[in-house]
Amino acid sequence: MPYSTKAFTPEWMRLAEAAGTLGCHPNTIKNRINSGKITGVRMVQLDGINRVHRDDWARYLAGRTVVAQQAA
Repeated sequence: MPYSTKAFTPEWMRLAEAAGTLGCHPNTIKNRINSGKITGVRMVQLDGINRVHRDDWARYLAGRTVVAQQAA
């Protein structure tokens, strides 16, 4: 998907922010994007900081199926 804005605008978020929505470490998001487990989300790097586009992330979250864990 072509993006009309540069990666340092508010339309892009750091992996830490994306990770916060899932309750995991930013490296988990990076690894899942790189391995293809998170699809439809493009990651770019600006000044050594990885970012994802907010629209991509919102579409990914909307398509996720959340499975509740049962207590042991």
